Amino acid sequence: MHTKWVFGSLALASVAAAHSSFDLRVAHRALQKRGPKNAADAAKIYGINQQCQDYGDDTLYEMTQAKQFPTEGQIATIVSNDTEAKQIWNEIKSSGIIPSNVQVKQGTDGNMGIADSATSGYDKSDPDCWWSVTQCTKPKSNKIPEDFYQCDEPDTWGLTFDDGPNCSHNEFYDFLQQNKLRATLFYIGTNVIDNPYQAQRGITDGHDICVHTWSHHYMTTLSNVQVFAELYYTAKAIKAVMGITPRCWRPPFGDVDDRVRAIAAGLGLRTILWKEDTDDWSIDTGTPKSKIESNYQKIDGKANTESPIVLTHELTNNTMSMFVEQYPALKKAYKNVVPLTACLNVTNPYPEDIVYPNFEDFVGGNIDPKNKPDISTIKVDASASYKPVALSKQTDKGSYMSPGSGSASGASASSSGAGSSGTAASGSNQSDASSQNTSGASRTTAFTLHFVAVLIPMLAAGAFLS
Repeated sequence: MHTKWVFGSLALASVAAAHSSFDLRVAHRALQKRGPKNAADAAKIYGINQQCQDYGDDTLYEMTQAKQFPTEGQIATIVSNDTEAKQIWNEIKSSGIIPSNVQVKQGTDGNMGIADSATSGYDKSDPDCWWSVTQCTKPKSNKIPEDFYQCDEPDTWGLTFDDGPNCSHNEFYDFLQQNKLRATLFYIGTNVIDNPYQAQRGITDGHDICVHTWSHHYMTTLSNVQVFAELYYTAKAIKAVMGITPRCWRPPFGDVDDRVRAIAAGLGLRTILWKEDTDDWSIDTGTPKSKIESNYQKIDGKANTESPIVLTHELTNNTMSMFVEQYPALKKAYKNVVPLTACLNVTNPYPEDIVYPNFEDFVGGNIDPKNKPDISTIKVDASASYKPVALSKQTDKGSYMSPGSGSASGASASSSGAGSSGTAASGSNQSDASSQNTSGASRTTAFTLHFVAVLIPMLAAGAFLS
C-alpha cells in the first residue's frame, strides 16, 4: 500500500508538472501573439503601457525554462546544472587573483545597505580600496587595474546611463539618435532577460554595453560566489541576447572593493565608476526636481576644469526626461558629449569584430561603430557561448584593458591600461550620495530608496519569464 501511494504521488506530481509546463507555454504563446516579434517591431511602439506590455521570445523562453539563468530580481548564485560556470569560477579561484585579506562587508536590508558598524569601524588606512567609504579607485593589489572615473579627453562629458534596458525607452532612444548621441549603457541582467528587444536596440543603435549586475545589490556585502554569479549571468544574458561579450562593468551604488574588483577582473570586466553624479534616480523618491536640475547645473559649471564620467540613469521616464531637458545646457557647457568608448579611446570594447570610433573620429562625425548588429536581423541566440577572458590575459589593443592614446590636447591613457583614472583619495572630486562623510545608516536609507526606484519598474513591467 505504501509503495502504491509513493508511485501514485509521483504520478500526480508528474501530471501537475506537465500541466504547469503546458500552462506556461500557453501563456507564452499568448504573449507572443499580442507582442512585438523582434527588436525592429518593438522600436516602433510608443506609450509607456504599450511598450511595457509583456511579450515572449521563443529562444529566450526556452533558455529560461531550461534554468540557464538564476531567478530574476534575486541575488544570483551559480545555477545547479551549470558546469561551465562552475569551471570558470574554479579557474578564477585557483588563479590567486582574489585577495584573501578582504572580507565580505556586513550588509543590511537584504544586502540593500551597508551596516553602520561596517563603515564606522573600517580601517582608515583603507586596506581594501573600498570606494563606498574612501572613494578609492586605485586597487592595493597590483593584479587589478585602476578604475576609470574620468575621460582622457578635454572639455568632455562621459555619457553613461545605468539600470536599463527600460521597457519604455523608445522616445528616449529616439532622442539620442536624433541628437547624434551615443552612450555607454550599463544593463541589469534581469532587465535584459525581461526586455530582450529593448536591449537589442541598445547595441543596434550604436551604444556600447557594460554589465550592471544581475539584481542590483551592494556587491561588497555578497559572498564570492554571489559576486561571480551576479556578473557572470548578466554577461551571459548580454551575449545571448545581443551577441557581444562585455568587458566593462559598474558596481551598483559604486560599492566595490579589491575582492569584488578581482572577481570582475577574472571575468574580464574593467571597473568603471564616475566623477560626477546627477543623483537623478532620487527624483522618483521625493527629491524636488529643482534639486536634480541644480545637480546638473553644478556639473555644467565644471566644464572648464574637468572631463567627468557622469552618472545618469535610464531607470524611469522621469530620469530619462530629466536628461532630455538638461541636454541643451550641458551641450552648451561641454564641447564634447561622448560615450566612454570615445572619451577613453576604447575602439574594441568586445572581442567580437565590432569597431567603435576613437575620440577624434567620433567628434569628427563618425559616431557609429563598424559591423554593429542590424535591428532588423538581430536575434536571441541560445547557442552563443560566453567565454570570458581575464583582464590579465587580454592582449588586444583598444580594449578597456588597453585603451588607445588620447588626443594631443588631452591626457593620454597609460600603456599599463590604467588610463587617467587615478585615485580620488580624499573623495573631494567625486559626487555620489555615498560620500566619505555619509554615515552607514543614511547611506542605507538613500540607496534602499534607489533600489525601490530600480525594482518598481521591473515589477511594473511584469515580464518575468520564469
